[in-house]
Amino acid sequence: MQETDASTIDWNDGRLLTLQAGTSARCAALTKGELYVALLYNTAQHDQNADVIVVWSNSYPPRTITLPGTTGDAGVPAMVFVSGDDTEFLTISLGATSTATVAALMVSVSMPANTNGISAGPLPADGQLHPFQKYTRYDAIPAAGWSQLSLTSPKTQFVSIQMKMAAAAVRVLNVNSVGLYDGQLNKVGPTAQTKGVVTVQKIAKQSWSTNTVQGNGQTVVWMAADSAPNAADAQIALQGLSVLQALFVTGARGLRAMARPLGLSRLFKGPGNSI
Repeated sequence: MQETDASTIDWNDGRLLTLQAGTSARCAALTKGELYVALLYNTAQHDQNADVIVVWSNSYPPRTITLPGTTGDAGVPAMVFVSGDDTEFLTISLGATSTATVAALMVSVSMPANTNGISAGPLPADGQLHPFQKYTRYDAIPAAGWSQLSLTSPKTQFVSIQMKMAAAAVRVLNVNSVGLYDGQLNKVGPTAQTKGVVTVQKIAKQSWSTNTVQGNGQTVVWMAADSAPNAADAQIALQGLSVLQALFVTGARGLRAMARPLGLSRLFKGPGNSI
């Protein structure tokens, strides 16, 4: 493990931090089997591009990612995916002559360990829509069986990420004709670049749902990956389906079984309906 110099910030907790000219942030806590994404926001308010230098290996040269300039907190983040199977560290830097500032956040099923500055908490499987704004991270261990995940946003090109231990899905609602901008999605290291590890789903409508969230005891994370204006009205919902399906299939027998321990059996007695 390499020592860091005075200009390098210890980023092992993956927290939201601000990077300024001549400084670096180093996360040296990546673990095998886990996929991570670093979200990089250009937070300068003078419409200047930010060139972020990314290092993930001492055997491969650094990679420069350009974050377009913006004002009004309207910048969308660049996503940098990396796997702990390929490296133990990720370092991001701004050069000494940069005139920009960059907000950075590390996200995975275990990151950030320090959630100061973001909205983080469990996503209840209550079938209700919950705010999904900038810097919002939800997690859940879906119940055994099937669940429905829903996303909605009236804004064009709302981006969010679903992360599991070793895979991620980038979803773009109301996708435009261009899609993700050049440099918005980045994969470093062979694992993150492997087909099927990081996928992109382009959705040409405001609301989208899938009934194929399957509970297997593993944590799932959902992260809003967009600007404050574009994520202002975004919402997300999780709903368990297996209990509802069981009631539908078993019908009255299921209701009677549920009623017995509640002392309500007499409500279901009748001709041919004893229990």
